[in-house]
Amino acid sequence: MRYWQRMTIIIAALALAHLIVSTASAAEEGAGGMRGDISLDLPAWPSLADLEPASAGSFDSAGFGIGASVHWPVGRFANSDLLLGLDGMVAATGSSISGSFAEMLARQLYLGASVKWLFGESRNVSLDAGVGYHELDMAQVDSDFWGSIEFEHFSKSTASGFIGSTWDIGAGQPDHAGGLMLALRVHFADFGTVSDDARFVSGVLGPDAGRLDGPLYVVRVGYSTR
Repeated sequence: MRYWQRMTIIIAALALAHLIVSTASAAEEGAGGMRGDISLDLPAWPSLADLEPASAGSFDSAGFGIGASVHWPVGRFANSDLLLGLDGMVAATGSSISGSFAEMLARQLYLGASVKWLFGESRNVSLDAGVGYHELDMAQVDSDFWGSIEFEHFSKSTASGFIGSTWDIGAGQPDHAGGLMLALRVHFADFGTVSDDARFVSGVLGPDAGRLDGPLYVVRVGYSTR
C-alpha cells in the first residue's frame, strides 16, 4: 500500500473518531471531560535540515501537516483530570534537493496511544505524553490532475515517544463546548542513517546523508471539543 493511501486511511479514521467524540459530547450533558482535537501541525526537525545529501540542496527547516486526537477520562481528582486516548499526525517537509524529475519530499505518519493530564479549575492546560508507530519516507513526487508518480529513496518505521503540553483557550469554559487550542509536541524518533535504498534511483541522498533522530518539534494550532 502506497504512503499516500495509508495517509488517507489514517486521516479518515481520525476524522471519524473526532466526529464520534464531538457528536457524543454534544448529545450528552456532562460528558465527563471526553474530548477531541483536530489541528494544523507545523513540524520543525533540526536533524532533517542538517542532512547532507549527495545532490545539492537541503530539506526545509519546517513542514506542514494535519493532526487529530481523541481522549476519554479515566480518573478525576480535586484539581486535575487524567485522560487516555489516541493521537495521530500526517506531515510533509519540502526541500531544494533535486532528483531526476522532482524535488525530494520527506513524509511522516504517526499513530499512537497517549495520556493527557488536565489541570486547573477549567481543565484548560495539560501535560501530554505518548508512544506509537512512526513512519517516514523520502521520495520524489510528481502529481497532476491525471495522477502521481513517485520514486521512493528512503523509508523506515520505528517506535516513537513524545512529550508536550496543550492550552485550551476556549474549551472547558462553562459556556463553551469547544474552542481554539495551542500545543507543543517534542518527538524522539530515531531513524538512523539516511541513504538511498532504491536501486534504480540512487545518487540523490547518497550512501550516508547523515543521521536522522530527535528532537522533532511540532507546534499544533487547532480546535478542541468536549
